[in-house]
Amino acid sequence: METSKIIGSPIRGEWAIFNPPGHPKLAYDFLAVDKNKSPYIKGSFARHLFSFISVESTYTWSKAIYSPVDGTVEDSHDGELDRIKISFIYDLFRLLINKPKESGGFGPFGGNHVMIKSEGYYLLLCHLKKDSIVVKKGEVIKAGQKIGEAGNSGSSIQPHLHIQAMNNNQYFPLFKNLLPFKIDFGKVKKDDGWEDKKNIELTNGGHYEFGG
Repeated sequence: METSKIIGSPIRGEWAIFNPPGHPKLAYDFLAVDKNKSPYIKGSFARHLFSFISVESTYTWSKAIYSPVDGTVEDSHDGELDRIKISFIYDLFRLLINKPKESGGFGPFGGNHVMIKSEGYYLLLCHLKKDSIVVKKGEVIKAGQKIGEAGNSGSSIQPHLHIQAMNNNQYFPLFKNLLPFKIDFGKVKKDDGWEDKKNIELTNGGHYEFGG
């Protein structure tokens, strides 16, 4: 197993990982949550499951996303629409029926996204909000620099941040070039409270707090 890359956090505040079934193990879907690990400002999963809610009902929508590393912007893609009204069952069915094709490029898959080259590997951050990306291809950026905002573009069923590390800059075939990575420091929620942690190994269902 290749040694994990150590990166900074692309997010601030409380977030949880909710990878759906079949999601690649070395990529992670982050949703902003409250102290009870709920991603909803108002409403509930039941309402999201059986009805429609606005993306503004989620904590993730419009949250700032930061570069986890010093590096160079390898690619920056904006202009994909966000779905503002979301319904879990409807959106999942829509994606199954209208699955994007590689011939259409990566935008329909990853939505608005930024790829960053850093020390021989690449980080890809996806599903950003339309017109929120503030870095351009070829730009040299620093860790902690804002790159955009969390959205619901591409193959997304609710606002979230998808992040993965890769050994090259190729989008396709999907998930064939993934590298393990850890986040340098933060807090991990335990049953009896928060635990300060270095080099956090991310897990599906994990509840974390990053930054200030």
